[in-house]
Amino acid sequence: MSIKSHYSAAELVAMRLPGLPATIQGLGLQAKHESWASRKRQGRGGGREFALASLPQAAQDFIRTNAARELLASLPAPAKSKAPALRSAQLALPLTTEQQTIEGARLGVLAHIEGLMQGCGLTKERAIHHLLASVATGDASPLVSAMLRKAEDKRGRKSGGGMPSVRTIKRWFAQRADGQLAPRVIQPDFTIPWWARDFLGYWQQPQKPSVELAYKLFCQDMAGRQLDIPELSRILPSIHAVRRFLAKLGTVSRERGRLGGRELKTLLPFVRRDFAELQPNDVWSADGHCFDAEVQHPITGRPFRPEVTSIVDIATRRVVGWSVDLAESGTAVLDALRQACGTDGMGAIFYVDNGSGYVNVLMKDEGVGLMGRIGMTMLHSIAYNSQARGVIERLHQTLWVNAAKLLPSYMGADMDGEARQRHFKHTRAALAKTGTRSMPMMQWDDFLQFCRQRVADYNARPHASLNGLSPDQALQGFIAKGWQADRMQPDALALLFRPRMARTVQRGEVRLFNNQYFSRDLTELHGQTVQVAYDIHDPQQVWVYLPDGRYVCSAEWGANRSQYFPTSQVQHARDQRAAAQLRNLAAKRDAIEQERDARPVLTVIDSPVSLPGIRSSDIAGAFNRMADAREPLNASPLRVVEAEAVAEQGFSVPATPQLRIRQWHALSGQAAAGVVLTDKETRWLASYPKSREFSVMNKQPDQAGKETA
Repeated sequence: MSIKSHYSAAELVAMRLPGLPATIQGLGLQAKHESWASRKRQGRGGGREFALASLPQAAQDFIRTNAARELLASLPAPAKSKAPALRSAQLALPLTTEQQTIEGARLGVLAHIEGLMQGCGLTKERAIHHLLASVATGDASPLVSAMLRKAEDKRGRKSGGGMPSVRTIKRWFAQRADGQLAPRVIQPDFTIPWWARDFLGYWQQPQKPSVELAYKLFCQDMAGRQLDIPELSRILPSIHAVRRFLAKLGTVSRERGRLGGRELKTLLPFVRRDFAELQPNDVWSADGHCFDAEVQHPITGRPFRPEVTSIVDIATRRVVGWSVDLAESGTAVLDALRQACGTDGMGAIFYVDNGSGYVNVLMKDEGVGLMGRIGMTMLHSIAYNSQARGVIERLHQTLWVNAAKLLPSYMGADMDGEARQRHFKHTRAALAKTGTRSMPMMQWDDFLQFCRQRVADYNARPHASLNGLSPDQALQGFIAKGWQADRMQPDALALLFRPRMARTVQRGEVRLFNNQYFSRDLTELHGQTVQVAYDIHDPQQVWVYLPDGRYVCSAEWGANRSQYFPTSQVQHARDQRAAAQLRNLAAKRDAIEQERDARPVLTVIDSPVSLPGIRSSDIAGAFNRMADAREPLNASPLRVVEAEAVAEQGFSVPATPQLRIRQWHALSGQAAAGVVLTDKETRWLASYPKSREFSVMNKQPDQAGKETA
């Protein structure tokens, strides 16, 4: 509704305004007594209307607040405002410590009075007077005196001597019968104000605005809605009222919207998984971790951070397998799994995330995937729900982060910034001066031994979730109870852990990682799809299986080589990674040079261009014929001029191939620098690269070096 300047008596009575009579007659008497301003009512019925400004202040505020609430409820909410989940009811909280103490003291006083009534035959009032008198004279026991002083209601009128009155003690008997003997405390008002939903639309944002900023935007939005409400600022809350409202909200309700789903989960209740019924190898959990310290690259020797993949047994908290690789990949997971199955037996459930090292054909394909061949079930946690794999996440902190802190090349977030920068400059300066020979950094072989020792120390360290036992001791406890690991023979284990890929046989050959493998036993399988098993470190041979798993033969690396030497899968991945890095480096270098020289990508050629074999007179004549006769251009064909036939004043072709190739590079440099060449020089510069001699001489090392120089 809109606010009017005058209201009739019937309208005011219907609003049930605070402090005003509920009848028209009573309202008229109060208006006459307080001299309210009025005017004659327009329309049928007559009577008078009372001015809003002459009503009592409480009535005016009530009318304006109701009008604002109704207008805001009818308006659409802002587009960026999210309706928060608000609860108007207070939580059923128990009594405070102070309330419980006072309630106990009152119960003790009432019990003592009832004892006087039964033991001395006194009435209730005589017993109360006797108790108060004995306390006043000091004849009562100190315990009773202390209970009386503690039981007094501090909110009421103070009586003499700090003792409750007779009337108060009588009221305690009635309150005890109703179960409300504890004193009441002031409870905050949990009524949701009308502006709460609009304000929270600005407060509950992922940018985490301050209270001041959210309050400012809220007030600007209210003013921008152009509400027909006089003195809008009077009904808007103050920033102090907003702060008091936020303090009443629960932690989760207050932070909803300011925190994303993953961060909000750290505040919500969770379920603790019990692993008491698990046996060793029932559930394995794996995850990759980028090591927080730099070590020397195993190939280049340059500083880098390796990827560590760990597999932990949930029942014993024991690290059963681990591997170190250059980056996260299915190969790293395969190495860790092969170590775990070789030393601790076969696992049943493999619990991992949705990373690329686990969701791939190498692991999950029905025909060639590792999980199906070794009989292990892979289960994935919900995306962005790392709390579900808290065991392996905690392992990273306890094992690998603490291990990285033992090295001076630690690069973690809690490393001192000055020390990290000093070590970074020191290692890069040593790399620039002496290369990788004197790098103050752990070498690859030493790093592998370092990781092996850290894993052994972790498995021998007492674990809190194992009641003080170490993972190794927990495993020995299961073994003592009769548990045995399901182990396989080394040959069968190696066979299972060879990755497989589906390939098509072509004339006795299968192609894998740009290598050709040949066997005459594949002759009759031409055009058929087979499964090719390979060793990730040995590229010399592969093992071929039919789609149903039957072994066919082993194919050797042989003819039709794509490279001079065969490459393994690891080397193939390294080549691909290096090629991508070089492409990015070339693009970045070109962008830097363009920015330094301030040159555009495309340049405009202002000077005339000379074409080999075409005379300028021919071009001019052709354009003239096109303008006059509008006939197609009949230009003379390109003529290839031999190097030995070119001779003109001031220029002659050198006599030897070495001199000719040098002369060509010199002319090329002059043309690139903008020097204007003669027609003879231009024609020879264009014709010489087409000769056989040029293709041979330009590939020599000394000439190639001059060309790049």
